[in-house]
Amino acid sequence: MANIRDLAKMAGVSVTTVSRVLNHHPYVSEEKKKAVLEAIKATNYHKNINAVHLSKGKTKLIGVVLPFSDHPYFALLLKGIAKQALENNYKLVLFQTDYMESREMEALQMLEQKQIDALIICSRSCGLSIIKEHLQFGPIILCENMKGHQYHLLLLTTIKFSLMH
Repeated sequence: MANIRDLAKMAGVSVTTVSRVLNHHPYVSEEKKKAVLEAIKATNYHKNINAVHLSKGKTKLIGVVLPFSDHPYFALLLKGIAKQALENNYKLVLFQTDYMESREMEALQMLEQKQIDALIICSRSCGLSIIKEHLQFGPIILCENMKGHQYHLLLLTTIKFSLMH
């Protein structure tokens, strides 16, 4: 499969120009754009989404941990989360855990491995100490009352910082 360097060589342009064409950047001449599009067609090129995520440092995916998706409370939470994700051009990865800690750990590991950008835990089995260990990998939002708990301020600070960047 061709990569953008191959496309650049075929089209006689720079890798930056190919990137601009692929990302619909306005500052590319029609001649160069046409050459790149011809190279794309000739090679049947498709973006490698993993490479895109790696270069941008974001997956545009948010993990949502639910014990059950068919319970009215969790279904309503999921509906609201999905609406906000759609409005902000994010997609959801659903983790239905049945309150199994091992399934919650899978979600935390995906955050750690940068396969998702953030995690919303609607109900948990994992201890707060495990969640605290994973805060360094991205924002984790807990749908529970954390007031008076030592992690409350840490969680809010992490979320605010992540949303600002």
